[in-house]
Amino acid sequence: MSSSGRYGDLSGVLYLVPFLASGVYGIYLWVQAGISAVLPTTVYLTVTRSPYLFIIGSVAMMLAVTIDLQGTEAGSRKAAIPALGNRLQSVAIASLILTVVAAFYSNGFINVGGAASDFIIGRYGLVFPGVLVLLSYLITARYDFNSLRSLKAVGVIALLLVPVSVYEIGKRQTALGLGIAFVLLLVGLVAYIFPQRRATEQTPREQA
Repeated sequence: MSSSGRYGDLSGVLYLVPFLASGVYGIYLWVQAGISAVLPTTVYLTVTRSPYLFIIGSVAMMLAVTIDLQGTEAGSRKAAIPALGNRLQSVAIASLILTVVAAFYSNGFINVGGAASDFIIGRYGLVFPGVLVLLSYLITARYDFNSLRSLKAVGVIALLLVPVSVYEIGKRQTALGLGIAFVLLLVGLVAYIFPQRRATEQTPREQA
């Protein structure tokens, strides 16, 4: 097997580490609490609020990125960076979707308010995808800091500030903390998605 093949296999395993670690730990807690038809909220919050899982996942992603870059020939690295950024964003989206689905599952798929509250309280379930998006942005940025990239960066920062608002402001005024967190979440999603949609719309025009 070539060295590039070994690098690819290792990085592929590392990209799965956050999901495997969270899944194994969650199942362990679930078995201890007693297997039930609905995922216990305590299990969901324990997993999504674990700083150890966050550190393990973040380190695994950074190692995977490093290995991917090291396994690419020097002359091809610049061309491979956009694909690497897309890969990180794909992992971020998958992580976010799984976290949201788990939040609804722990609330029986009927308590939307409880699922939304648990999702925000389980801070690392939101921070981890935000960190991956930020890492992707830093890797792919060309340091031209045009308006689209600046707006995208604002979106990432707003998403990362959501759990900060919940815990820091929410300690004093719960309603205010949740309200600001909700606004930051909306701003972050719009600011991050809008540049991508605009860039997609501009591409066909430029080709024409």
